[in-house]
Amino acid sequence: MRNFQTAAVLKALLLAGSATSFFVASPAMAQSNDVDCDETPDAAECRSTTSSSSGAIVVTGSRIQRPDYSANSPTVTVDETFLRQSSTAAVEEQLNRLPQFVISQSSTFSNTGEGTGGPLPAGGDIQPNATNTPGAATVSLRGVGANRTLVLIDGRRGTPGNANGSVDVSTIPSAALQRVEIVSGGASATYGADAVAGVTNFILKRDFQGIELDFQGGINQVGAGFEYQIGGIMGTDFPDGRGNVSVAMSVNTREDLYQRDLDNYQRLWNDPERTAGGFFFVPRPGVSGLGLTNNFNPATPATPGCETQAPPRGCVITNYFAGANPTVANNAGSVYVNRDGSLFLPSSAFGGGTFAQRGAGAAFYKPWEEFDAVNGTAWKTGTNGQFYALNTLTPAVVPSTRYNFLARGNYEINDWIGVFAQGMFSNSNTYSVQEAGGAQGGWDIIIPWGSGKYTGEVPNPLAFLGRPNYQNPAVPSAVIQTQSVVNGAIVTTFAPNPAFINRYTGILPCATPGNPGYNPTGCTNTEAFQAVIPDTIETLLNARPNPNAAVQLAGFYPNPRENYSDVTTYTLIAGLEGSIPGTDWTWEAFVNHGVSRTISRQTGMYSLQRARAVFSAPNFGQNFNSTSNQFSGGFGAANGRCTTGLRFFQGYEGISDDCRAAIAEDNTNIGTSRQTIVEANLQGGLFDIPWTSDQVRFALGASYREARYEFLPAGAASAGRAFLDSIVGIYPGTLIENTGIDTKEIYGELLIPLLNDLPFIQSLNLEVGGRLSDYNTTGLSKTFKILGDWQVTDWLRFRGGFNRAERAPNIAEQKLLLQQQFAVDPIGDVCSTRHNNPLSAGRTANPSGSFDSQAVCQALIARDNGGVYVPVTDTNSYYNSAFIQQRQVTGGGGFSFAPRVGNAVYREQYNPGFAALEPEVADTYTLGAVIQSPFSSGPLSRLNMTIDYFNITIANPIGTTSAGGQLLRCISAFYNPAVAGVAAGATTEAQLDSDAAIRARANAAINSPDSTCATVGRVPTTGNGQNGGFNEAAVVGSYSNQGRIELAGIDATLSWGTDLGPGSLFVSLNGNYMMDFKIQAQDGLPLLEYVGTTGTGALGVNSGSSFEYRIFGTAGYTWGPASLSVQWQHIPKTEDGNEVNFLNGLTPTGTDQSGLPAYNVFHLNTSYQLNDVVRLRLGIDNFLDIKPPLTNIDVNIDRSLGQLPGGSYSGFHDVLGRRFSFGANIRF
Repeated sequence: MRNFQTAAVLKALLLAGSATSFFVASPAMAQSNDVDCDETPDAAECRSTTSSSSGAIVVTGSRIQRPDYSANSPTVTVDETFLRQSSTAAVEEQLNRLPQFVISQSSTFSNTGEGTGGPLPAGGDIQPNATNTPGAATVSLRGVGANRTLVLIDGRRGTPGNANGSVDVSTIPSAALQRVEIVSGGASATYGADAVAGVTNFILKRDFQGIELDFQGGINQVGAGFEYQIGGIMGTDFPDGRGNVSVAMSVNTREDLYQRDLDNYQRLWNDPERTAGGFFFVPRPGVSGLGLTNNFNPATPATPGCETQAPPRGCVITNYFAGANPTVANNAGSVYVNRDGSLFLPSSAFGGGTFAQRGAGAAFYKPWEEFDAVNGTAWKTGTNGQFYALNTLTPAVVPSTRYNFLARGNYEINDWIGVFAQGMFSNSNTYSVQEAGGAQGGWDIIIPWGSGKYTGEVPNPLAFLGRPNYQNPAVPSAVIQTQSVVNGAIVTTFAPNPAFINRYTGILPCATPGNPGYNPTGCTNTEAFQAVIPDTIETLLNARPNPNAAVQLAGFYPNPRENYSDVTTYTLIAGLEGSIPGTDWTWEAFVNHGVSRTISRQTGMYSLQRARAVFSAPNFGQNFNSTSNQFSGGFGAANGRCTTGLRFFQGYEGISDDCRAAIAEDNTNIGTSRQTIVEANLQGGLFDIPWTSDQVRFALGASYREARYEFLPAGAASAGRAFLDSIVGIYPGTLIENTGIDTKEIYGELLIPLLNDLPFIQSLNLEVGGRLSDYNTTGLSKTFKILGDWQVTDWLRFRGGFNRAERAPNIAEQKLLLQQQFAVDPIGDVCSTRHNNPLSAGRTANPSGSFDSQAVCQALIARDNGGVYVPVTDTNSYYNSAFIQQRQVTGGGGFSFAPRVGNAVYREQYNPGFAALEPEVADTYTLGAVIQSPFSSGPLSRLNMTIDYFNITIANPIGTTSAGGQLLRCISAFYNPAVAGVAAGATTEAQLDSDAAIRARANAAINSPDSTCATVGRVPTTGNGQNGGFNEAAVVGSYSNQGRIELAGIDATLSWGTDLGPGSLFVSLNGNYMMDFKIQAQDGLPLLEYVGTTGTGALGVNSGSSFEYRIFGTAGYTWGPASLSVQWQHIPKTEDGNEVNFLNGLTPTGTDQSGLPAYNVFHLNTSYQLNDVVRLRLGIDNFLDIKPPLTNIDVNIDRSLGQLPGGSYSGFHDVLGRRFSFGANIRF
């Protein structure tokens, strides 16, 4: 897949042809049945009705078939011509150009609303689990989330790809795709309650006759990212004309294109003012947590002021690294090595590759080409003198190979009954990559050091938290120790015994008899590792206050982390259809069964237990040899060997294959989604209305749907069940064994003509519908709609109505088992007295209840501190004044590793008092007008317009409850009534943990069965920088009904055409204006207006959904067989979403981010009908090569502190630059 090489000649021809040819493009909208829909009153309605001649699909939005039906909700239709006007065959990329869509998951960005802070490069997504499929393509209407947008294929549900229920649209066979109909006004009563924002209906070609072949290739102007697609469809009628059969297939390959290939990223990384593009971990080997004394000075005379034990911070670094800035360096920080063992250091041990100011970073850094090449590292120095390591590994697009196949047929048995069947198959392979896992944090590697005898035991630096030392299980005591009986007692010595000498002679001088370094009393910890530790590092280690303390390694594991996803999806449909004699009633009954299976394989992952065993063996595992199940003599065991040792400080250069194999934990997960639907539908006319010329028409149906999902990790470690091991580089998923939700539904619609043929009332119709859904999880849900349309004159029609939806929770929201998440916690530690959450312990934000909340926080801290209350005046107290300014003001912004489970699982296993999930309720109002030019000739005769107002309110939306949210539910009286009045009578903080009555009430509050206190934790107050802090990683999150979503706006379209010269000029505009996009992220919090900002990921909505307006337009000219058009995308100047508190008159965030400037991008398309059979097309995406603007620039920096304005690219702009495409369509 990733290494698939396409002939270079194809790429060269594509580039050459793109540079010299200008053929194409037809108007973006479809033309069906020889009717020019772009010249009709409502192009979208025309395309829907004219495409219905087969009688199977009339219009998306209703199940009632009526040839002259007009949509009563905002509707947009695009055809295959529009979908092909791109350098990529990724259908979601084209749909995301339309203002109605917001990026969810695409070939370039992932924007899933999971608290990640906005769109992230999809090529860096390596974490498959039950709720995320790397490489998938999903769509989101209005930006309220892919799980609130229903994807249909020919009006039937697509097969979901994971436990969230979203459909991967890349599985839809593009060769058979005729058009896409988008109803963005809600459609739950018609299709199902999850159509909260509407439906995206992919209409496939039906009753196709002949052969159609299509080829398209595309390439970036830099000569990389070549993509091609070859597809075809053929079909024929049966000889008697009673049926049709057709087959379609396609293959698509998209090759590598990395961010490093693109000049805009190169400029960004070379700009000394910008800090984007760094690593999460430091990309060099080193050690951390040195804890050196301030008077240590191995290289130079002591700097004035550094002679004492408590001088200003940074003196050690000033002494060791001449010219380093003492305000930046950290005495207890980390140092890293060059290839020759010389040192340089970062500004923080967990700093993503930002290195200390010149003197410690740039001046001491030396190139290490081999190591940097493996890890994709580039380097630069900023204008502040700091040194930055840049990550060049990330793909700009997801490399992929995809195969699609479709076979369908129908046959009329007689005039009243027929059969139909369809099979759809898709297989796709995608690749993503991320930097190597870091030997830090929870994946840390620690080795023993000092004069103590080597026993394989490693002291735990966090022993003060009660954490045990590490004993290497692969270094049995018989190898290290010698035991003898003296005077009846067992005496243990550490003199090298034969087993130890046999393994390490010639490797460790201390274990080599005759060597000057031989130690007859046994090797010390230092001697066991001295040969593989650079002398410069050894000098620092031995200068520590405790030279016998363990050594924390810092740096990467051997290889970058990669994910290969193989997704196979198939859907089988079979049924009967027909009509009832003597009526115009038609019916259908069918079974729809679909399976989507994702096999994800990750490389660059390692077993933490085995890695620690090898690393903590002498010389980082040189000549390591261990066999499992030694208790039973190695029965059924596996053997691990490491010939060379892991050579950590040599950048793993030259390590033997058996060493890599000894610690590798390549991981494979299998996620399987199954859906089975049994459905029957009936529709037709009921009776005539005497005062009208039309009938009352109806549609009635019933369905049963089974949705099942399972996620099978390869082993217990990846499932989070291996309590003796975990995987380095990926977060534990969950083992889900065939769980699901069953739904029974009945539904119906009525189309009632009220008036017609009256002055100013050509027709007035009422459309009503309802659906009853019975879920085996939440019970009965009711959805309904009341819509209407009023045709005033030939050129003016009004439409609108009301839709009520009740979206029941999906499988993930209900039944997800424990799954660790990596995200940004939007709430954070609400125990902070500086927090601005009005339900927190923040003094200013919650003046009436902050003492109550703080008292409960102190009870939590004491509970997790062995029952010991630490007075607020104590230097180790969380609430000591010296630490107050360090507490967060706004919450969020920090990384959270908290696990999550579904609501039903949380209530069953963690907190029975937690509220059960209920369906979220969405109300949608629409009101619009369709205007056709009243002129029959002249330049305005083909002017058509639509304008629709929409208003969507989602009450009690289902959203994730983060670690901070769970803590808030514990300490706030809004959620935990027992908190109210806890601090009654207190006037000072000191009373909160000293008053016995307050303590008792606070303890009663944290023990309340209705609170979440039992599932949140604080770090014990030890004085080592912990101070009762929030232990987010130990908090189990879930899903809950919380907050509110309100959005309102206007959709408008305009199309116009006129004859001009030898051809015709056409213009179309599709715009969206947002009046409101309000989010209440949690009950009790303010309802914040996000319009005019980049938005939020709260409650599952997508960032980028709240632009004030968006415009997509097309202008073109056709003459004879040729056509030329230009597409235009525009987004306005937009504030950064992190500024929303300030923009809503609340406490600012502490920074001022620049947001997005106004942005325009243009795409050129041409086509030429060569003859009756062949049509050629050429396109140039972003043909002016408009560069993405920088965003997230901090405009309030203090350069005296070394701050830079920064800046990065967003997922809302075209980051790929100019791309060329060429295609040919052949029809027989």
